[in-house]
Amino acid sequence: CGRMGLPGDAGEDSDCHTPDLSENELGDELDAEWTKPSWKFAKQFEAMNRPHRAGESMKQYDWRRITLGRHCMFGGFGEQLDLWNEGKTSELAQFGSGITNYFKFVKWCCWVMLILSILHVPVIIINMFGGSVQYDSVTPAVVTFGNLGRSDLVTSIQIPGCNEAEFQQESCTIDKDALAVLYATIDAVGVVIVIIAYVWLRSFEKAEAKNLNRSTVSASDYTLRVTNIPGDATETQLAAHFAMLTGEAVSEVNLAFENSDEVHLYFKRGRLSRKRFDCIQRIRYQKTMQKRYGNEALDSRQLKRLLKEREKLTLRIKETDAFRKSTVDPCPRAIQAFVTFETEHGFVKAVSTYQLSWVRSLFYPKRLRFKGKRLGRVYQSPEPSTIMWENLEYSFKNRFLRKCATTGVATLAILLSITFTFLARDFQQKALESMESECPGGFSNLAEAEQLSVIEYDIELAHCYCSSLSRLEQSNEDVCRDYLTSKLKSAAMSYGAAAMVCAMNSFFTWLMGKAGSFEKHHSLDSMEESIMTRTFLLKFINTGCLILLYNQKWLQNLVNVKIETEIDFGVKWYETGGVSLIIVMCMNTVVPHLGILYQYISYKKRLYRLESKLTDEQETDDSIKVWYTQDDLNKVYLGPKFQLNYRYAQILVTFFICYMYAISMPLMPFLGAISFYISFWVDKFLFCNYYRVPLMYSDKMGRSCTKFIRYAIVLHLSMSMWMMGNRAIFSSSAINSTTNYDHLKDVSVNENLRQDHIIILEVLLITYVLLTISRKIIAVWGKQMLQIFRCIICSKGNKEKVLKSMMNTVQVNYSSARDRKIIKGLASYNMLQNPKYKEAFAISDEFALKHSRVSNIRGYNTKEGSLCDKRAFGQYKQEINSDLDDLKIRL
Repeated sequence: CGRMGLPGDAGEDSDCHTPDLSENELGDELDAEWTKPSWKFAKQFEAMNRPHRAGESMKQYDWRRITLGRHCMFGGFGEQLDLWNEGKTSELAQFGSGITNYFKFVKWCCWVMLILSILHVPVIIINMFGGSVQYDSVTPAVVTFGNLGRSDLVTSIQIPGCNEAEFQQESCTIDKDALAVLYATIDAVGVVIVIIAYVWLRSFEKAEAKNLNRSTVSASDYTLRVTNIPGDATETQLAAHFAMLTGEAVSEVNLAFENSDEVHLYFKRGRLSRKRFDCIQRIRYQKTMQKRYGNEALDSRQLKRLLKEREKLTLRIKETDAFRKSTVDPCPRAIQAFVTFETEHGFVKAVSTYQLSWVRSLFYPKRLRFKGKRLGRVYQSPEPSTIMWENLEYSFKNRFLRKCATTGVATLAILLSITFTFLARDFQQKALESMESECPGGFSNLAEAEQLSVIEYDIELAHCYCSSLSRLEQSNEDVCRDYLTSKLKSAAMSYGAAAMVCAMNSFFTWLMGKAGSFEKHHSLDSMEESIMTRTFLLKFINTGCLILLYNQKWLQNLVNVKIETEIDFGVKWYETGGVSLIIVMCMNTVVPHLGILYQYISYKKRLYRLESKLTDEQETDDSIKVWYTQDDLNKVYLGPKFQLNYRYAQILVTFFICYMYAISMPLMPFLGAISFYISFWVDKFLFCNYYRVPLMYSDKMGRSCTKFIRYAIVLHLSMSMWMMGNRAIFSSSAINSTTNYDHLKDVSVNENLRQDHIIILEVLLITYVLLTISRKIIAVWGKQMLQIFRCIICSKGNKEKVLKSMMNTVQVNYSSARDRKIIKGLASYNMLQNPKYKEAFAISDEFALKHSRVSNIRGYNTKEGSLCDKRAFGQYKQEINSDLDDLKIRL
């Protein structure tokens, strides 16, 4: 307990669990001599908990040389496209397909954005140097569609770099309707590239997960999960049932009980036990120093305070135990079972046997019943390290209601973000109002003195004169100071709004983390997938969609502001909303990493201060700081968890926003490529040097993220049609005299979609959607028809064949793999052997190896007795013996 469950730790174990000791025993525990924590042991702890190469040496990965592989490792065109020169296979394969697929997904996103960036270079050049300058050269809006000018004022664009005399061209201009067709074609080519990349990614992700699972031995390869078991089921009975059913040996069975309240009470007891142990160690330190150096080394005030704290913690532990004994059922009902077979063949036989068609499920075979009752689902178990045992008793309905509650809280958080954004936009609009009056005709041709006299007559025309001056010159002119102040306020609000978006994104990350715990998921995989999905949606709406809501009158009324905006994606929109979005994405390339990088720098500084003051015996210097327990010293070397949910969410947000606005703001793909490249190297560096060993994540979250890409394609095409089809910048047909620029909002959607340059995007969108829907329908109905056909001809199907194709390439028995320590991740579904619960319950390795039920802790170093009361325990023991005799007869 004192050393976080590491093997070889002795001497501190029994001190962590002393709630029911007698007064003499309570006094004796204080007389033991304080033992100085070992720095060498802490270094060993660091090596064990940091990602390292397999083997006893536990050599740390070199982040510069470690290879994370590429997706086309099993064939295909990929060696020439390996920007990182990382080879075919990933050296992180031992941590599961979830980790390897994450890094490959980031590299895929970077590659896609890099290709789109190259494709959009002509768009950037034409927007910047096309001759229709609408903004100052210092604003990012110059690379957007807005710099091309309004559709009613600018009808042609100068071709950059074109000289009529040099190139013998009649004209170096291009009509806007022809330019719109060119842009639409470029966008369509980009969409086709993304679609091909998406199909390629999905196929290789499946191949990688399959091949990696076949080459990696894990406990889930042998274990099936059984739900809805009889409440009085025992491990021996279930082992006998599945052994008789499959003819294969069962290595172990672990039960999950309806004891969530008891588990949480033991969590509380464990926290109190660790606090009490820390208090005892401090008391021992004071007494040991007194013995060694006399009364001068004793801090009597602190000793009295520690003794009172110990008494208080002892009382709280006794109260917790008393409350648990009075409220918790001593023999809880079993609800699920994890059955581990000795071979994979046994696991495959069991799973395929219980995969019944709907017809057979109506006439449930008698031999499949357990104790005369139907079992629930029988399927492959998730990895033991990802199971959340305390949540298994929560039903689907309960978890659904909790998810609805957290969704409501998330909606309120979005409304809060909308309020802040609209208030900032209102302030920005008021700052710009003073610069919107129309300049007199021929004002630019007047002499400077004449211009100043016009401004003195009407100060609201100051922007006509000041806009041509530099910022320094504006600050020196009295007439320009108000103009400069308004301009700076507008710019400051743009950056302030961007900072607010980043702050709200951090808040959403924290909020969804709390929501994930509240929803009581059964496994960490499902919890983190849920957190990832909603964190992504919240961040995406907050970052990329709020600027599209400025024209919604009902939202303006809700927030109580009035924002007068022109048509969406007009010249002014790109100057305000577009610039804010670009600023946000620029900040987004580094802001998500600042917090963890700061933590890493602080971590290295702590280690340097500690290790630079070591004694000659390679131990910590007590004159600098006293480490009272090994736990405290170990935690100095323990890095944070590597959580995939927040990383995937951030990657998806960046991809969606950069791709959604790619055609109208062609700087976005460049920002996306830079962001992904930085994310890859930061995560790779910190994974090798800072994070602790991750859990054995499956590829479930990665596959969910990949599926989101298909929605990004639909969203991008829809946004491209909106941005290019609303006639604010481009118009394939002349605007009617009755429909001037100020009334473009009244033009019907159908009329906008009939423009020539939109047709290619419409065809592409309809084709993609129809193909996606058709493929889904064929997959679903084809599967149903195949099942009906098999039912008619009484065919068993190929389920067992599919399961066998996923078995490990080299077969090894479970017991042999466990003893040889070749199982990746946790080797057992024994809840008490899970480091998370072992630490939370404050139990030792020896105790976890000998017991498998939470209820066994009731008798651990207390006077409480063992499993249940004596009568219940005797009944349980008799039942076990009866089951063993029955199993012997059957065998």
